[in-house]
Amino acid sequence: MKIKRLELSGFKSFVDRTVVKFDRAVMGIVGPNGCGKSNIVDAIRWCMGEQSAKNLRGRSMDDVIFSGSETRPGAEFAEVTLTFENDNDGADLPIEYKDYAEIAITRRLHRSGESEYLINKTQVRLKDVTDLFLGTGVGTKAYSIIEQGKIGLIVSAKAEDRRLLIEEAAGITKFKSKRKQAEKKMEMTQQNLLRVGDIIAEIERNLGSLKRQAAKAERYVAYRGELEDLQLHEASHRYLELTGWVKLESAEVETHTLAHDQARAALTAREAELEGARLDAHGAEAALEVATTTNFAAENAVRAEEAAISRARDRIAALARREAEAEAELATVCAQREALGRELEHVSTELDALREQEAEQAEQAEDEGARLAEIVAEQERANRTVTEHRQRVAQTQAQIASGEAKLEGFERRKSETTQRHEKRVFERAELELAAAELAARVDLLTAEVTGTREGKLLSSEEKGALETRLGELRQDIVASERRLDEAKHDAQKKRSRLHALVEIQAKLEGVGAGTKALIASKDPAVLGLLADRVEAEASATAALAGWLGARLLDVVVTDPARGEALLDDLRRSKRGRATVVPRRPARVAGQATRAPLEIPEVSGYLIDFVHFSNDDEELVRAVVGDVVLVETDEAARQVLAHTRLAAVTRAGTVHYPDGRVAGGTGEDVVAHMLDSRRECRELGHEVEALERVLTERLAAHQALRLALTETQSALDVARQRAHEGELALVRVEKDLRAAEAEQASSRGRVEALAREIDELAWQLSQAVEERDLAAGMLDEARGELEVAQRELEDAEAFALSWTEQVDARRAHVTERRVRVAGTREKLHAARGTVSRLEKSTLELGERAGRLDRQLADGAREHGETAAQLYLHTETLRGALDAAREAEDTLLAARSTFEGVRQGLSEREAELRALRASADAARESLTSHEMNLRERALALRHLLEAIAEKFRGLDLPRVVGDYHLRPPPDEALRARIAELAGLIERMGSVNLDAMREHEEAEKRFSFYSDQKADLDGALADLTRAIEQMNRESKKLFEETYTQVNARFQEIFPRMFRGGRASLRLTNPDDMLETGIEILAQPPGKKLGNIELMSGGEKALTAVSLIFAIFQIKPSPFCILDEVDAPLDEANVARYNEAIRSMTDRSQFILITHIKRTMQMVDVLHGVTMQESGVSRLVTVTLNEAAERRIGAREASASAVA
Repeated sequence: MKIKRLELSGFKSFVDRTVVKFDRAVMGIVGPNGCGKSNIVDAIRWCMGEQSAKNLRGRSMDDVIFSGSETRPGAEFAEVTLTFENDNDGADLPIEYKDYAEIAITRRLHRSGESEYLINKTQVRLKDVTDLFLGTGVGTKAYSIIEQGKIGLIVSAKAEDRRLLIEEAAGITKFKSKRKQAEKKMEMTQQNLLRVGDIIAEIERNLGSLKRQAAKAERYVAYRGELEDLQLHEASHRYLELTGWVKLESAEVETHTLAHDQARAALTAREAELEGARLDAHGAEAALEVATTTNFAAENAVRAEEAAISRARDRIAALARREAEAEAELATVCAQREALGRELEHVSTELDALREQEAEQAEQAEDEGARLAEIVAEQERANRTVTEHRQRVAQTQAQIASGEAKLEGFERRKSETTQRHEKRVFERAELELAAAELAARVDLLTAEVTGTREGKLLSSEEKGALETRLGELRQDIVASERRLDEAKHDAQKKRSRLHALVEIQAKLEGVGAGTKALIASKDPAVLGLLADRVEAEASATAALAGWLGARLLDVVVTDPARGEALLDDLRRSKRGRATVVPRRPARVAGQATRAPLEIPEVSGYLIDFVHFSNDDEELVRAVVGDVVLVETDEAARQVLAHTRLAAVTRAGTVHYPDGRVAGGTGEDVVAHMLDSRRECRELGHEVEALERVLTERLAAHQALRLALTETQSALDVARQRAHEGELALVRVEKDLRAAEAEQASSRGRVEALAREIDELAWQLSQAVEERDLAAGMLDEARGELEVAQRELEDAEAFALSWTEQVDARRAHVTERRVRVAGTREKLHAARGTVSRLEKSTLELGERAGRLDRQLADGAREHGETAAQLYLHTETLRGALDAAREAEDTLLAARSTFEGVRQGLSEREAELRALRASADAARESLTSHEMNLRERALALRHLLEAIAEKFRGLDLPRVVGDYHLRPPPDEALRARIAELAGLIERMGSVNLDAMREHEEAEKRFSFYSDQKADLDGALADLTRAIEQMNRESKKLFEETYTQVNARFQEIFPRMFRGGRASLRLTNPDDMLETGIEILAQPPGKKLGNIELMSGGEKALTAVSLIFAIFQIKPSPFCILDEVDAPLDEANVARYNEAIRSMTDRSQFILITHIKRTMQMVDVLHGVTMQESGVSRLVTVTLNEAAERRIGAREASASAVA
């Protein structure tokens, strides 16, 4: 999984789409500080799923989106695509990605907060991205990415944190992830178990209560049924009573309505006459109102003229006052205008003088400014000259520094090239020897892979068969549970009904108090009721009840004497009456007296349809005798005619030999008792049968559960074997691929070494030539520097003299400008004064004109008002004459109106008498209507009450069922009260108790099964976690041992001496132990690692990372300025170590070190030509080297 390509768009400083190709073994990323080099590392980490903004050098995740620059707006989103090359057949990848040649991971973040992850352009979750890298050595927190400044943290980190490196190398991060998931599932399962346990306990607590509530509900239903029947009986008779009253009151209402209508007709005629009289009165009243209005208008006209005369006189006086005031004010205004004219003339003279002074000072300031500008121009020319000389000096100094660096680099390259040549020759010999060993190892691993694959195939087939069987068993168990639930439901329903019937029978409802007392006495001689000793077939129950009737309530005793004694006790204690019958009566009807019955519709003798025990045979024959069971009454009459035996029909009608016939319908307690006892016996048989069925189904269900458990166990074993086979196959295939890759890498390395040796010889000759050229150029540059420095000093002195002149002249110009500003301020004030005076003069002129106009208007208005006063005086004389005439007319109209009103009062008195008579008729009608409404309302309330109480029952429809019964008496009302009291004492009754009890039993069964399943799942998770812990311990211990051994080898090579090792902080706990580093650089004592220098810490951490890479090479490694704390010698060893591992891993180096830049194959340069925007420039160094080799060979051929 080497990185092939990185695409950035809108990520941090890479606002434009940028593609970075990683197609060589070692690639470098260089550039000045702040250009965005480390943003490439951040982009890789972010795309791989990094969630911490702090680890990406930001405060929030929005900081990864380009925020804008001076010339560009911010981006709306950031997108990074990281493409990996699947170069090892996807050995460490999830199975769904193994067949892809390339895997492209894309992460996109919008400013709105929306985030997307894609793998090969398919949207996935963050978890899918992180799972992709588990166990590969690659990840945001793995050793494959070492960030800037973080290399030293490997040494200074806590021992517990340092173990993460070994875990990643051991490939157990995948197990840790799965273990965390399993632990979460385990915790959820335990919580579910607690909840299920609580639910089961709650259901168990409720079951007993629900059972008692169900029994109580049965009793309640029985009481309520009887109570409703009695209440309907009472309500029916009340309905008939109220209906009669309504009809009677309706007739009375009709009679009184007729009388009321006649009185209303007479009243209406008299009201019409009164209305005519009222019209006459209205006419007289209208004439009176007209006269009144005319008189009022005349009086108002007189008053109006008098008021107008008064207003005219007041107006003339006011006009005289206003004229005097205006003349006085006009004289004052004229005086003010003369004073303002004199002041304006004085201020205008001062304004002219200030204007001349301001012009003169402005001209002087302008001349001084022109002279200052000339001096400033000379100063700027001198400063530019200084700047040019400084740039020349700086350029010369840079040339000298560059020449010295190049000279030093050429010398260093010569030494390094010689060392590398010798080392490569030795490495080639070692690689050729190792190639033979690798070939033998590849053959051995190939054979092992073949055998492991065959074993895995057999395990998979066995697992598939068991999984199929497991699925079938689960389906059978579901069907079995459904059948079992049905059987439980049926049995519970039957048991509940049987229990209710038994309770009802135990109460002996409908049985007399004396009989109840005998049964309750528990006397050994009392055997129970006769109804308990006989059982009729369903078709003959009514017949047996009809024949025996109340005798079925007789108490059966062992002997007559004891029965009489019990009756005496009843009589003495006054507990009621009872009838006793001995179990063996004195006279028993025998079968010998029976005659053949060859009459149509005769079923046979009744005793043949009655079941009883052998001990009760004499009793049954005594009470049933030779009674004949027939189908119809006609058949009964035929039996009496031919045999003189009693006959009873199946409907219960009894025909006695003496001609009596008993039958009909009613509340037959005896028949109900027989039916109830027969139903109890039938339910008992049904419950027994259902219990047997339930037992059989439960046994079958348990057998299926046992088979399921056994199959599950076998499947777990098969899965374990298959898993172990898969692990073994993965391990062997991984070893084989690693061996093959190592073999191919070894061959390529030998060829690369040969090319590198030739390249090194050519580089050595080039270094000598370039060193001589650089030395000559360096001497020339030093001479130029001395000349440039002297010229710079002269230019700086000349520029300083001009600067002093500029400062003096600028102060003089400033003084002139201050004087001009003061004069201009005075000129502005004078102009304001002139403007104010002119405005005031104008306002006074306007005011004098208004006063002149006001005096003229006042004179004109005075004349008009005097003329109006004369007109109003003449009008007043005419108005007084009209007022006297209107008053005479008003007196005549008032006299006429009084006569008409007297006649109207007499007619109204007659109308009141008629109205009183009509009101009396209406009151009588209203009284009967009230009675009718009360009866009707009572009837409606009764109907509504019955409808509400009996769920919408229409009372008139059931009246026919009760109207023939006797009217309700005190006994019926007492029974209603008794039943109501029983129901009230029962308190609240849960009518859904039966259903709830049944549902509770179902829930109890369901949650019990759920608890068993959860217990099994918890056990499976526990086994899985234990297995992962064992595997993790094993892998961690093996990897730790290997890394420690390699670390002990690499550390002395990197330091050129010394020793180092790793140590476990808690060897007894391989899952949690930390790892300490013990390091002793050459020439130092073994001490606290924190006392090492920064370079030593960095080199120690690099040694540990390289040791891990040799055991578990990551597909790629990103080192961000890891070489920064190293000196030149250590950098060389650092580079050699990287180059030695390029056959197994891809290296991406971010560096400022020149030697590291020279070592890489491809150099990516990051620049920031545009402020805030990073760009990429790529140089392939190996291609440049090949071109130089080609040029050298061509030159050698030309010389030859």
